[in-house]
Amino acid sequence: MRTLLLLLAVATAAHADVGPTNVPADLVLARVLANRPMKDFSLKARLFVTRELVVPVDVLVKNSQSETRTIYRGNKTQLLVVQPVHGDPRYFLQGFGELTGERRMAKLLGSQFSYYDLGTPFLQWPNPRLVGEERMRGRDCLLIDVKATHQPYARVKMWIDKESMALLRAEAFNENASPVKRFAVTSFKRIGDVWIPRAIEVAFVPPAQNLPAEERSRLEIFEGNYDAQLPADWFSAERFEPPAR
Repeated sequence: MRTLLLLLAVATAAHADVGPTNVPADLVLARVLANRPMKDFSLKARLFVTRELVVPVDVLVKNSQSETRTIYRGNKTQLLVVQPVHGDPRYFLQGFGELTGERRMAKLLGSQFSYYDLGTPFLQWPNPRLVGEERMRGRDCLLIDVKATHQPYARVKMWIDKESMALLRAEAFNENASPVKRFAVTSFKRIGDVWIPRAIEVAFVPPAQNLPAEERSRLEIFEGNYDAQLPADWFSAERFEPPAR
């Protein structure tokens, strides 16, 4: 699984067991990034912005050898996330063009999912460390810790399923080592020989508070075409540029 969402941009192939736990952390994450089918997806989802507010969202995914492109479309918002196999994700909001800096931290449809989160850039941060093993939701996971500078998060801790090479959970911390975000895949759906995240939850931790004092949103897939043929021009960054004056 490539994104947390992490997650919805790709699926995770089954039976990719990493084997011994002495595998370098960068190799583990490389397998996570590479573990995706070369198919297009057209998914229908519900975004629970809060418990009371639910917004329908279409998720369109185009996979190629070099990258994954994902469109999140709901209400009048269309966001394109471009995730290269090597390199940082890029974000394009329809009518505004490419988003950089703090603009990447805007909330998707008012939810706790930021645009930045949807790209899961921490999967490619340098110098990750394998710090142990832990069971998560009944699964044996590798624990990987990664740090970065000049990023919205200072550190991210990840739980990688040893069998499927899927990212099951991630916790993000600020420069003061306080938790600020938690991501979790809460359920999967098997489609042929791949596992698709069916429900993904994100929890924001308000400053100076600890879990579970948090605000949550959830993205649930309820319908999908997992072998779609989506036109490449839908995913062109130029379609998201501001209108010409």
